[in-house]
Amino acid sequence: MMFEFRIRDLAEEFGVHRNTVRNWIKNGAIAAKEGPGRRYLMEWSDYLALCERFGKKPRFIPEIPEKNGAEKADNIPEPLVIDKDNSKTLCPDPAWADVCLTCGTCASACPIAGVDGLDPRKIVRMALFGLEEGLVNSNWVWKCTMCAKCEEACPMNVKIVQLIRKIRSLRPRDRVPGPIHKGVQNCLERGNNLGIPKDDFLFLLEDLGQELSEEACPGFSTPVDVRGARILVTVNSKEPFAEPDDMKWWWKIFYAAGESWTISSENWEGVNWGLFSGDDEAMKTIVSRIVDNLQRLNCEGLLLPE
Repeated sequence: MMFEFRIRDLAEEFGVHRNTVRNWIKNGAIAAKEGPGRRYLMEWSDYLALCERFGKKPRFIPEIPEKNGAEKADNIPEPLVIDKDNSKTLCPDPAWADVCLTCGTCASACPIAGVDGLDPRKIVRMALFGLEEGLVNSNWVWKCTMCAKCEEACPMNVKIVQLIRKIRSLRPRDRVPGPIHKGVQNCLERGNNLGIPKDDFLFLLEDLGQELSEEACPGFSTPVDVRGARILVTVNSKEPFAEPDDMKWWWKIFYAAGESWTISSENWEGVNWGLFSGDDEAMKTIVSRIVDNLQRLNCEGLLLPE
């Protein structure tokens, strides 16, 4: 049997701060999982143990229905019921979408709502009702920046961004918008989204380092493949391609702080278009290369450009 609660209600019940309850969930002191409408679910026995710990009486004692008029039920069905026979690819568990109120809060938060008729509510409802083909063929999901403002604003905690990415993953790769598809391929083949050759990148880093040394940071040189540096810095390839001077701002801060950092000469891209395109395999490959660089150079921290 499950006990459903809100963070604020549980905090008030046991006389603790809301952040304390959040920390209990985060560190596993309470084995709770997310439910509908910004609520959480925990085992009834865990709730009773919490009451006993704080010397509180349970908020209520549920009536457990009996089986065949005599034997009591082993458990009560959870509020989130998964439809095991549902064959829809996008929504094998419709419970999270079924709580959508179509209130429009997501649309009011979305910076591109209304563009070509885009409305997050439409996407959620289409997924719920099995209109998968229409969503996969639609350009709505490719206009989305995945900023998550819709999801943050949703009072029912609907996983809109997760849904958007799932729809993207179902689009055949040769029909993914050209620049994104090409960027993923470039990153897999050449280590960055824009396909900048290694020699050109290293020459640019050296040149920018010399400029910075002359302008504001005496003795500065761009640290490349420095083993044992504390921070591995990744780069958004649009900067060396179109706005190289923008990289100097980070470098000036590091110089002033005396920070230990480096840039890898290989696979230095910090923007994972595999994530944005819904390509899980490409995403994992790009991430693993960054991890390999961290281990190869023995760095403690990672700086991503986004």
